[in-house]
This record gives sequence, C-alpha cells and structure tokens, in this order.
Amino acid sequence: MLKLKGIEEVYYPQTIKETVDILRSHGDLAEVVGGGLDISVFPNPRIKFLIFLDNLNLSYVKDSSEGIKIGAMTTITNLIESDLIKDYMGGCVHSVLPEIATELLRNQITVGGSLGKREPYSDIVTLLYGLNGKIVLSDGEWDEIVSINDFYKENFKRLLKERIIKEVILEKYPKDYFFSMKRYVRNATDIALFNMATLLKTEGKMITSARVAAGSRPKPAYLMQGAGEFLKGRELSEDLAEEFGKFVEEHIEVGTDTRTTEEYRKNLSHIYAKRILLEALEAAK
Repeated sequence: MLKLKGIEEVYYPQTIKETVDILRSHGDLAEVVGGGLDISVFPNPRIKFLIFLDNLNLSYVKDSSEGIKIGAMTTITNLIESDLIKDYMGGCVHSVLPEIATELLRNQITVGGSLGKREPYSDIVTLLYGLNGKIVLSDGEWDEIVSINDFYKENFKRLLKERIIKEVILEKYPKDYFFSMKRYVRNATDIALFNMATLLKTEGKMITSARVAAGSRPKPAYLMQGAGEFLKGRELSEDLAEEFGKFVEEHIEVGTDTRTTEEYRKNLSHIYAKRILLEALEAAK
C-alpha cells in the first residue's frame, strides 16, 4: 500500500476520457499511477491527487494487424507469461525480461509507467528504443501513434498532462531482423549499471539497417544514431565486431555516478557492442 503524505484525493476512473478530464482539472498537482513503484520510491511532495488506472483494462498483450499491442498497465511479469512475447524475435526479447529486477518488482513495473517516467536506469525504455516501439497516446476521444523517438523529442512530461499512454505497438519483424539486448548488473537483483539494445536488418551477412540504443548511462536511454549509420552497408565479421566496439566506446554518451565511472561504462559499451555483432554473425551463418 502506498503511504504518501499530503494526498487529498484518490481517483479510480472507469474510462480514459474520465482519467484525462481529472488529470487536466488538477494540472501539475495530479499524478497518474500505473504500478505505483516510482511514486512510492520517489514521492513528489507537490502531488495532491492520485489517479489510478486499474479500472481501464489496459493490461494485455495481443496480436493485431498493426503489430503486437501491449497495454500500458501490462507488467514485466505479464510480458514474461505471454505466448506472443515468448515467440517474438525468436525469443530474444523474452530471454531478457526475467533478468530485470526481482520477481516482486516485475509484478509491479508496468510498460506505461516505465515510458512515462523514463527513469535513467530503466531496462524497458532501452528495450523499446531498440525495437523502435510505437507509443499510443489517448485522451479518450482520439488516439495518436508516435514513434518512441518522436515521443522523447517532445516535452513528453507535458504531453502526459493532456493524454495518457494507452499502449505500445511492436512491429512484427521478419526473420531477416536480429535483436539482442545486454545489461550489466553487480548482482541478480541490482538495477543495471549499463544496458544496450540493438536491432539489425540483414541480407545474408550484409547489414542493411541498424538501431542501437543505450541506457542506464546514468542518463536515460537514447538512440545512438551514429552507431546505426556506422553499421549500415557493412558486412558482419569478427573484424567489424571489434571495429564497432571501438566506435561505440569512442562515441557513446556516458557519465559517472555513485555506482560506477564513465570509463567503466565506456568499456562495457565496447564489450557489449562487440558481443552483439558476434551473436548476429553466428545467427547469420
């Protein structure tokens, strides 16, 4: 149970429109609550009104013509249990999920909450950046689909004072796409000191397009546009893997915090970039 000071009223709206109406009426004094992890760990003393999304039926993973739709209230545990996610990208996405946080936290962390907070240590944001996830924003009357790139280019905090995240759409990539995500932790229950997600499209061993995302750096996840451009048109090889590792280490934007140093994160980025390309090379054989 949340134990927060200064809360004047708690809402459990029945529709998205009702949710947004309440949100707009209270402005910056209101907070939308998904799993509730962030607000319980980092309570904002300015917040007077809590809006819970429990009654909106936004916990689902379902197939559609647009892609795999994941509701905003879907937890990491829900994703792990989904047959669609088990098969998605050859199981590469599913294999990452049980490694994130602890079982209790996986029961609480939601997809929408992760995107809406964009905490620096979030594995979910890095994962969705790598997969080029599409975010569906809704005010209850109309939905808008935006790429994760465009969502974070905008003042997304301000956007979420007028709308809520309804769901995420993952493209159903064909077999000529390869995905891998790496995360470094000090122990099994720790938050990542660094993470990286990479999506490659290949023709044989030729890379025709690439997305490289990095997070927990310790700033929020971002798309390494230059890294994708570096790989495009190159042929997978052990030499390219080493070359790519060096490129990422030289160009990645990382820093120092109380848990580790900029130098160590740069070294991790080199190692993971190289490993991911070696995995892609093996998969292409």
